[in-house]
Amino acid sequence: MPIYEYRCQECKKDFECLVFRNQEPEGCPSCSSSKVSRIMSACGFVSKGGGGETVSSSASVGSSCGGCSASSCGGCGH
Repeated sequence: MPIYEYRCQECKKDFECLVFRNQEPEGCPSCSSSKVSRIMSACGFVSKGGGGETVSSSASVGSSCGGCSASSCGGCGH
């Protein structure tokens, strides 16, 4: 049962939905529009150098708001 991210084509809000089999969300939780599309989720990783030090992290690069601790912007609503 994966969680997919969707974007509403009417109000442009992103949201997450737990999906069973091939089921799609019934509509946008903000405006109830049925015009939603699945979007690519950002993945997070940490790259370690030869000595174990952190070289780069995609989690900090993928977030659009610096003060957010959510794993994706869909999780915090910003």
